[in-house]
Amino acid sequence: MYELTEDYKLRKITKYELDMVDEREDLLIIPPSSKAGSCGNDCVFCYLMQNPPQMIYRVSKHDTLNDPELEDRIAYARKHYDLWIRVTDTSANVRFDEKRIESLHSAGLDEIQISLHTTKKDVRIKLMKNRNAGKVIDLLPKVVENFRVIADIILTPGYNVSDIGEILDDLDRFGVHEVRLFPIGVTKYSRTRALTREELLFVKNVALEKQKELSLKIVIPPIFQALLGEFKTPLEPFDIEPSLPTYILTGELAYPEIKRLFPKIKVVMVKNDFFGGNIGTAGLLTAHDVLREVEKLPEVDLGVIFLPEVMFYGDFTLDGWKREGLFNKILVEKGYIVETALEPQEIPKILEKL
Repeated sequence: MYELTEDYKLRKITKYELDMVDEREDLLIIPPSSKAGSCGNDCVFCYLMQNPPQMIYRVSKHDTLNDPELEDRIAYARKHYDLWIRVTDTSANVRFDEKRIESLHSAGLDEIQISLHTTKKDVRIKLMKNRNAGKVIDLLPKVVENFRVIADIILTPGYNVSDIGEILDDLDRFGVHEVRLFPIGVTKYSRTRALTREELLFVKNVALEKQKELSLKIVIPPIFQALLGEFKTPLEPFDIEPSLPTYILTGELAYPEIKRLFPKIKVVMVKNDFFGGNIGTAGLLTAHDVLREVEKLPEVDLGVIFLPEVMFYGDFTLDGWKREGLFNKILVEKGYIVETALEPQEIPKILEKL
């Protein structure tokens, strides 16, 4: 799986950057460029509107389709790479009509992933707070004629949870090829609430039943399973017992599975107080929360702490700590060298080299 950067180079992307959803290996994603204008939305669930003020990683509201050079980037990719081309990160509320559909098709686009959320025009308008948000519903038949279509649904209480079965029926009738169901992420700065366990189970059960009768592919990502405490990798537990004091720090959602995989290593669950709410993914951990848990660990002459690599954005955490500074602070104050791992199977390999 690849991403086309703004300088038209390919960047290999991991399944962790795609919410752990299984993807085709020849996938090329065209992400929004710096020229992409505003999405024009004020979505109830928008993560950009519920970030802590201390967060250093700032992204403006944008939409991939609101980019005057998008077709040029697609055409370049079609000419130079034999890959399946997808456009993502769009609500299709701006710069999208029948003429635009034709221009994207002519440029060589294969697939479009739309943040759709519902098939009811009035509900979509209220959910996204955009008076134009209902137009894409009428365009769906034309869109599916030209591209493979993935519809993303952020499950938001009061908007699209209770009628998820009807929404799936509508999407199947429109000819949409795939739908992905994502529970809303809620921080302590959110304007709404997280789904209850009962609501999660309701959506899951409806989706499983609908999958039996509809041709539409329904995807329940691992984040959904993790919130229900059901996420499990196909990996077998690792029979490894380190000679040095060793701790694996991870987020709340991954904790049960990491603990299962490493029964002879101490696993520490790091609660995300920086974001709060139901945010429990390892990729949103911060130095603030990690250091709180490290402070509780015993001082040692020499030990090892593993942190999830996905909590780093380049060399920085989301709360502004530089990787090297964080590692040095832990080593000096507690005596642990710090390693990072992107996948669980990397941990035994690293320990063998220490």
